Amino acid sequence: MNVQLNITKNLKNQFQRYFKLKEVQGEYFLDSTVGGGQSMEFVNFPGKMEFYHFKKSYFKIPIQMKSVNPIDSEWFLIHINLSNTKQQKKVKDEFIDFQKHLPIGLLLYGPGLEIDTQLPANIEMELATIHFHRSFLDTYFENWKDSIDTTKNLVYEDLDYKLENALNKALFSIRNKIECHANVLHFMNLFFKKIRIHSRNSHHEILHSEDVKNLFIASVHLRNPLSKRILSLDELASIANMGITKFKTTFKQLFGSAPIQYRNKIRMEFAREEIVSQRKTPTEISYDLGYAHPSSFTTAYKKYFGKLPSSCI
Repeated sequence: MNVQLNITKNLKNQFQRYFKLKEVQGEYFLDSTVGGGQSMEFVNFPGKMEFYHFKKSYFKIPIQMKSVNPIDSEWFLIHINLSNTKQQKKVKDEFIDFQKHLPIGLLLYGPGLEIDTQLPANIEMELATIHFHRSFLDTYFENWKDSIDTTKNLVYEDLDYKLENALNKALFSIRNKIECHANVLHFMNLFFKKIRIHSRNSHHEILHSEDVKNLFIASVHLRNPLSKRILSLDELASIANMGITKFKTTFKQLFGSAPIQYRNKIRMEFAREEIVSQRKTPTEISYDLGYAHPSSFTTAYKKYFGKLPSSCI
């Protein structure tokens, strides 16, 4: 089935048309000829914002979905993958595990975007979506154009433990509109705080679907915090099927930092989650990450977060 979503339009109406959704007591279910599983829940908030939770479900047929946001659009969409946080992905001929701390993450769709998504048949999926207008940024973020680079048509951010906790509160309260709205606003505040620290490039490439796919293939080699081998920029660019200049520009554009800084972020945020959850002590995680001495890890951690690892315990 070929599906084309117009991000400037109400998403629920488009989903109902393509997937034959049937409403039962405020929840929406896939028609049995299209798929099965749990429902979709939807709530709209003041300020032209929509919040969706697509619970665990599957399609009986493959779906080819193209999401389109015109260059003059004033609409944005945050796509959040909530499928099993530990997933095995096949990248070319190599199987790679995505750890719990490395879910697929969040994608911010901006103006000028066309992106293709392939949804295979009989694979369970879960996701959340926040659809909002530029007026939301005008209302809640003073001088946001100075810190949030919306000229990027696609921006990625990891779903770290703070964002995940905030999102879960929003999902659990979706039947209580005012509480859910408050929780979604808290999530958006955290998300845009992270987006603000993304590097700004003076030059932007138009990210096409093939570019995005290749950048994610390359990023896989930076996303395991326990890996001891660091690929060179030449190797990463080759994996992404790009010249090194284009690779560096588009990687920073999508992920918000250069490849080595991105890898460091993955390692530090993994360390923080292990320490906060008390699965590992700072000393234990320092050795897991390959530091010769815990003091070296402590210095790196403080440089990144501005506080000592012991303060998280």
